[in-house]
Amino acid sequence: MFTQVFLNGLYSSSVYCLVALGLTIILGVMDIADFAQAGLYMLGAYVTFLVAEMLGLNFFFALLLAIIAAAMVGIVNNLVVYQPVLKRGANTLIAALGILLIVQNIALLVFGPDYQTYQLPFGQGKLTFGEGSITRYKAMIISIACLLVPSVWLFLAKTRIGKAIRAVSQNVEGAAIVGISSTKVSVFTFALGTALVGLAGALVSPIYAFDAHFGSDIIVKAFTIVIFGGLGSLRGVVVGALIIGVGENMMAGFISTEYSDLVTFVLLILILFVRPQGVFGRKAI
Repeated sequence: MFTQVFLNGLYSSSVYCLVALGLTIILGVMDIADFAQAGLYMLGAYVTFLVAEMLGLNFFFALLLAIIAAAMVGIVNNLVVYQPVLKRGANTLIAALGILLIVQNIALLVFGPDYQTYQLPFGQGKLTFGEGSITRYKAMIISIACLLVPSVWLFLAKTRIGKAIRAVSQNVEGAAIVGISSTKVSVFTFALGTALVGLAGALVSPIYAFDAHFGSDIIVKAFTIVIFGGLGSLRGVVVGALIIGVGENMMAGFISTEYSDLVTFVLLILILFVRPQGVFGRKAI
């Protein structure tokens, strides 16, 4: 029983980690609590469904298009909405909620209010670990998350673009003095962050039924993970995702599914009272 619950928790943690990773990059660099990411999570699911199921094209090609679509929408949101709002000193939270409503209503117009489902394209077989098992597809999602986290860290730490992103997150004025364009950095930041969120939505689309409001629940958990770990802390994202993902599955497996979401809210309340700057206390990437 424990092994099965733990495996389920690893899968949940992997999905939460991908979403929270995208959020913490944007929040750590741009200081924007982008709740509109819930819409891009949903967008990733719908693009994959449209391309893989309705058009019958290769599933991995659908994943690629979902990533590109989410990144492009994220860039447009940044340039058309967030940058003008920031220049005026207005509240980006209201802008984010406005974007989310627009994206959700567009999805309603195009796909309707019904839930969409489609069969797993592959990976229906199971891998057995002791008394527990997990589908090959979910194991693939765990593997993708395990590969992407260090890859994102290496990108931010070793590449020229990554170093520019980190420089802006630490000191905007100082970065500008050495010739780093904050506008260009914001474009790369949103592209990277929203691509990760879109990928997460695309990956889970064959597993869950989804509609225009898909993503509203996971975005709350992802922000809790970001707050827990500290703004911009990649290590904090991993630890927070594991605590919530495994914790809620433990709660569901050993107590009741009705209380599984309690883990998220208890963790959020505790961290806000005990250590509001986050466990790892970072304010930049």
